[in-house]
Amino acid sequence: MSKANRTWGWHLARDGERLELVLGGYSSFHDSAIRSFCLQRIRRTHEGVSGLPLPGNRTREMLDLRLEVLHNRYGAPPVPGKPDYIATLDFLDIRASDIDVNGMVEEATITEMTLAETPEGLIQLDLTPNIGLDIRLTCKEAVVVDLRPYTREV
Repeated sequence: MSKANRTWGWHLARDGERLELVLGGYSSFHDSAIRSFCLQRIRRTHEGVSGLPLPGNRTREMLDLRLEVLHNRYGAPPVPGKPDYIATLDFLDIRASDIDVNGMVEEATITEMTLAETPEGLIQLDLTPNIGLDIRLTCKEAVVVDLRPYTREV
């Protein structure tokens, strides 16, 4: 079995090993739920999408996506004394995307969420929904920003 199959590609994310340490293994985020979805254009760079400097003092605004995911929200109940976790995930400098935002109107549950590396050295995110939000995007970097415990509502 390849490393990508064992990690669902999360070894490609900065701080991706935190998933393994905190959750006890890498996750496909099956039976998880999207708690929040935020597209932001607040960071700037002096480089073009090619990585070369832009002429003069020009800048390019980068588009980033932040997802908050309730890990295992619809899975088996947690073991007593072991909490569930909210994963905060950033996908930085999006280059291409296909996002059905209307899916957030419904309950946004995940069948699988994986990362893969493109031949250009970018990262592809493929979030396959069970119900709701459907995302396919290509970005410069994926980051596991935070994992914090939460108490699941029954």
